[in-house]
Amino acid sequence: MPYAQDAIADICFSLFQTLQRFAIVGLSNFYFDVAKDRLYVGGRVSYTRKSCQTVLAAHLLYLVRAIAPIMPHLAEDIWQNLPFEHTLEDGSVAKFAFDLKWPDKNEEWCSVQKDDVDFLSVILELRSEVNKILENARTGKLIGASLDAKVYLHAENPDTVSKLKELASATNDADALHRLFITSQVEILPSLSEETTSGVSYAGKFSDPRTGEIWIGVTRADGMKCERCWVYTKDVGSFGDHPTLCSRCHGVIDLQPQASPAAAAVA
Repeated sequence: MPYAQDAIADICFSLFQTLQRFAIVGLSNFYFDVAKDRLYVGGRVSYTRKSCQTVLAAHLLYLVRAIAPIMPHLAEDIWQNLPFEHTLEDGSVAKFAFDLKWPDKNEEWCSVQKDDVDFLSVILELRSEVNKILENARTGKLIGASLDAKVYLHAENPDTVSKLKELASATNDADALHRLFITSQVEILPSLSEETTSGVSYAGKFSDPRTGEIWIGVTRADGMKCERCWVYTKDVGSFGDHPTLCSRCHGVIDLQPQASPAAAAVA
């Protein structure tokens, strides 16, 4: 019996460590950090904002079920404060955390190509190195927040260059490198020369066997700062009705309806 109790304790401790690491490193330190822009800045009907909310809801439902056997009171407290109702397979609403079943493995979520997963892990490591250089630039008074910066990258490995360019030019506003780095811009340099690096005050290098060496440079971002999202773009000032907004914010902001001349006359 003592052996069984020890085995159960080891399993519970291992599960707790796995969940804690995922919540701190995967969610808090990375996903929540990069998701703030989509959640706070994106329009209410924005695809990227809604997709982010979907991901957060899925994580919440999975985590509650995962912690329920070892932290039942916490799981139930979370469940009673959910901002939405969860419907079970039989059509009924789950009133308690233990109305749920243990989460099944989602084969669709696990079907992501291994190469893509491996490259994402490289991007996360590269992001850590970029953050170090951004901190040096902040200490040197070149920038204040990371959104004040533009990041330059250069790699010799053709496959790495192709993948970096794909991320840098992503149009879904979620996977773009500057969103992952929380900077205003990212540019992939075709080569390193005095002309391309003359204005770079802070630089460093990242090396990994999977990508080869990647040169990193940081300068002030191009353009003007949008007063709503704080991202620097060259289109700030292009809109007469909202000259301090970028095109993204101008497209999602809720404009107040203007009173008609007749209504103004009656008033």
